[in-house]
Amino acid sequence: MRHHIVDTFADARYAGNPAAVVQAPEFPSGAAMQRTAHRIGLPTTAFVVPSGAAEFRVRWFTPHKEINLCGHATIASARVLLTGSDLTRLTFVSDNGVLHARRDGDLIAIDLPTAALTACAPPPGLLDALGTDAVSCAVSSDDILIEVASLAVLESLRPDFAALARQPFRGHIVTAPGRDGIDFASRTFFPALGVNEDQVCVTAHCKLTPYWGRRLDKVRLTAVQLSERGGRLEVRDKGNRVQVLGTAVPRDGVFDDRAHQLQRVTG
Repeated sequence: MRHHIVDTFADARYAGNPAAVVQAPEFPSGAAMQRTAHRIGLPTTAFVVPSGAAEFRVRWFTPHKEINLCGHATIASARVLLTGSDLTRLTFVSDNGVLHARRDGDLIAIDLPTAALTACAPPPGLLDALGTDAVSCAVSSDDILIEVASLAVLESLRPDFAALARQPFRGHIVTAPGRDGIDFASRTFFPALGVNEDQVCVTAHCKLTPYWGRRLDKVRLTAVQLSERGGRLEVRDKGNRVQVLGTAVPRDGVFDDRAHQLQRVTG
């Protein structure tokens, strides 16, 4: 299947999070989409199908599993669909709800539901698997959020991914206060989905934004993700929604599985 590759949240310092985008008149079978995502091998591949004026159905696959929501691949999809178009806003409809994306200058803005957090004690084995102590811990419906003492602690984490995968969570969001104009930083681990460390996770910021926004008494925050490639995000706490803004930089080629060759994008 022909696809585009887009690096989201990339800037002069950070390489961002890559995603593949496949446009199709209708969804292939789930097995075919999973095979394609595995063959492409990026953190997430989004499959988008037109369903109305400026509206698309969307499904997301990691190399190993379909997932219920992926923000960075939706931002990548918006960049692909808006390029060369007079449209400024798009609606993405998934089985997990509706997402809205729009141009915001040179950035793409995406609007997602805020995720509720409930404070908790660290579950048995979690901190051993992460190799750190926690300042605080909270759970959402599918992820767990752990605050650590500093950026230095966050950067030094070397998790036991096999042990993390045995924890009863989709993902593990580890965060610390920022500095030098950055409000907070994070790293995100999803070994249960076959992604040991996500490069930049938008859905994690549906939890991180209200967590730090209330702590810092701010509705607009700047965040970085300290993965190997790294990324910078602007986030806005809108109450029951979170807006995430970031760059989306298309690579200069499109790979066609059928021909097994890289073709230059024209136009």
